Amino acid sequence: MNKLEEELELHLKPRLTETLSINIPTYTLRSLEKVAASQDISPEVLLKLYIGQALRQDLAKL
Repeated sequence: MNKLEEELELHLKPRLTETLSINIPTYTLRSLEKVAASQDISPEVLLKLYIGQALRQDLAKL
């Protein structure tokens, strides 16, 4: 590994998680799957991105 690669190495800390089950309309899930596929990510990852973005916006307003 060269010096640049060493400087760019990520050190991710695992975060505690909990499972949450939600009911969403079928057409909403299909739309989520379509958008996720277009971005080559899973619907779960896309949903986490959406939640994270909206949460950061709302927290910034507080």
